[in-house]
Amino acid sequence: MRTYYNLKKISFVLVIFFLPFCYAKAEKGAKIVKKNGAFELYIDGVKTYIKGVGGTNRIDLAAQNGANAFRTWGGNVESVKKDVALAAANKMYIMQGIWLTKDRKSYLDETYKNKMRAEIRLLAETFKDDPNILIWGLGNEIDHEEQANTAAAWKFVDELAQIIKSIDKRHLVATVITHNQKALDSIAAYTKNLDLVGINSYGAIGELEQIVNKSDYKGAYLVTEWGPTGWWETAKTSWGAPIEQTSEEKRQVYENRYNNYILASKRCLGSFVFLWGQKEERTPTWFSMFVENDVAGLPLKGEKTPMVEAMERAWKGTELQQTAPVVEKMTIDGKTGVESVTVKAGKWFEGKVKVTDKENDLLTYHWEILKEATVLGSGGSFEPRPERVGSVITTKKEVCTSSVSEPGNYRLYVYISDNTGFISTANVPFQVVP
Repeated sequence: MRTYYNLKKISFVLVIFFLPFCYAKAEKGAKIVKKNGAFELYIDGVKTYIKGVGGTNRIDLAAQNGANAFRTWGGNVESVKKDVALAAANKMYIMQGIWLTKDRKSYLDETYKNKMRAEIRLLAETFKDDPNILIWGLGNEIDHEEQANTAAAWKFVDELAQIIKSIDKRHLVATVITHNQKALDSIAAYTKNLDLVGINSYGAIGELEQIVNKSDYKGAYLVTEWGPTGWWETAKTSWGAPIEQTSEEKRQVYENRYNNYILASKRCLGSFVFLWGQKEERTPTWFSMFVENDVAGLPLKGEKTPMVEAMERAWKGTELQQTAPVVEKMTIDGKTGVESVTVKAGKWFEGKVKVTDKENDLLTYHWEILKEATVLGSGGSFEPRPERVGSVITTKKEVCTSSVSEPGNYRLYVYISDNTGFISTANVPFQVVP
């Protein structure tokens, strides 16, 4: 009896001793839980909301400002190792992209498919235990303009997700689409191995939750790109030049869209704001949350824009001690961009910007004229910086006078520095006529 009792006692002690270890092991990794009609994300057992940025620029600042994740669009083993090291150094998670073609014919091509199967296996085997990777993102907008929104493409995406899951039990698997109910319906019909969907949405983000709820897709989602109103959604001049929001208008929409359409959605697990860096897309400033760095003749050093201010306020829920200059209006000869400004070739015209600064900082204005972009990408692909006309002009006042001798389509840009690390921006498209 004593022996039996002692064995029972020893067994009880062993169970108590090992139970926490078994529980901890079971909690490793990411999972999505549906609760009372809403979705919640748990990482290693901790409920987490994704406050993410798109890109790997200034990840240290993103972390300081309250972000906890960043997103990439692709990479090989070596580049993913760099992403992982960056994430680990800043205590961030990664939505690691795996680039897939938008060419629908490739999803019927076994050569391409075998290449991707091998790449997926190598990535999954290499990083299956990494604690900083959170989500594998299969493709980015393969449905763009319905290019690869096909049964064959989505079935292959699902196959790739299944390959990852057969190797990697720790991380979630998603795909990323445009603001597109048809693609959501296709995903519902042809995939069963995806954990969630990423959706890129800009000016129409207010309709996103309704589109998701109307679709056949019933799972959770992330807003994987969002930001200003896109060039395809905005007003245009009489010659077709899209009107870009000022940086202050962008600051307002970033805060409003985050609070009203991302945080408010029960099925949304968070977002990745776009773009936590700088890129040329129709203009050098349209989607850029930082200005350019080391452009010849332009004294900018990659400073923050008001959209960075917006996200720190949104992520932390607190007011900043230092804020960016507030652009109220920009004109050429008294007219705004929506008035389709024209000037005579060789004649002087006046650019003017109305700006206030909450901290009454001393402001510096950099002005430049660029030709309107004509080498245009698709779906965010590369575009070269347009050619500058004349030289950059730096002033201490809100006014700049200039002229252009050759007829054509141009933009006048202004970059306003408060000399504390913020630069605000605006531009007006104009047409030079004979």
